[in-house]
Amino acid sequence: MNNPLTHMLSKTLRRVAGKQALILAICMLVVLPIAAQSNFQSVVAKHLATSRDFTLKVAEEMPAADYGFKLTPPQMSFAGQLVHLSQGLTYFLVTFSGEKPNPGKPKSESKEDVIAFVRQSFDDAIAKVQALTPEQLTKIYKSEVGDFSGTELLMGMLDHTTHHRASAEMYLRAKGMIPPEYQF
Repeated sequence: MNNPLTHMLSKTLRRVAGKQALILAICMLVVLPIAAQSNFQSVVAKHLATSRDFTLKVAEEMPAADYGFKLTPPQMSFAGQLVHLSQGLTYFLVTFSGEKPNPGKPKSESKEDVIAFVRQSFDDAIAKVQALTPEQLTKIYKSEVGDFSGTELLMGMLDHTTHHRASAEMYLRAKGMIPPEYQF
């Protein structure tokens, strides 16, 4: 086995295998973070779709006559909670484009108009999340309340949505209704 040809062939194979392993490792370091980020986007988009559907069920549960109902005078009305929740989607996502927030509002705070606004706001948010680049997810954005990565902004958006939907559910309970079954 001390044949010089065998030794040279073995050494060459180790060198080639080493280079291939290095190339593979470099490719993995580049590809995996991109795959993880695009997977993260699809997870956020999936949860936004679930959140939209659940929020619409909560919105449908409240009778139209009670959309102006407030738990206490200084609080938002039921309609106001849903509008604020929906506008929050825009506030979080506009950070990625650097534009000024212009979240819009429903034509009125009627049940029909608020539900249409909620649906459209979520649909717009889902499309914007799906269009984000890996660079936008890792970039640090400065704000009045601190510095956040794009990923943190998306997590904050989901958290804000959950908070205000839960508040809206309390309005249903105060009216003697049972909120829709939780979805995840």
